[in-house]
Amino acid sequence: TTNPTNMKAAVFATLLALAAAAPRPDSLDVVELLRNDRAQEGANYNTHVELDNGIIISETGTDEGVQGTYVFTAPNGETVEMTLVANENGAVFESPSGHLPVAPEPVQAIHPVPEHALEAIELASQLRSSGVEWDEQGFVIEK
Repeated sequence: TTNPTNMKAAVFATLLALAAAAPRPDSLDVVELLRNDRAQEGANYNTHVELDNGIIISETGTDEGVQGTYVFTAPNGETVEMTLVANENGAVFESPSGHLPVAPEPVQAIHPVPEHALEAIELASQLRSSGVEWDEQGFVIEK
């Protein structure tokens, strides 16, 4: 099972990095806490915090993982929404508001794969299926 404490630390570190990267205002504004609902029983927990400046943190953790939604207002005034799903398969952050970068589409090859490369790939596939293994430097591992 997954350790929720590690996931909490990962989420906290992410939010801390976002806060540290934010520009510092000349004056500090007082923020009112509108909602602060928290519950924990063993490793299971629920947190829902809302501030009057638009920040919302809603997170649920169980033995299986963590799910959360985080909303805040960017310096340019846009509302940023982030979601997190963390479990035994890793952590996935998404931004329904479109504020995370997206990987480019795969590039099509300009030239076909040379025949000698295709032959080498086929030979390696045959050797691998017959039980041959290689180390990280490309040398055959003797058994």
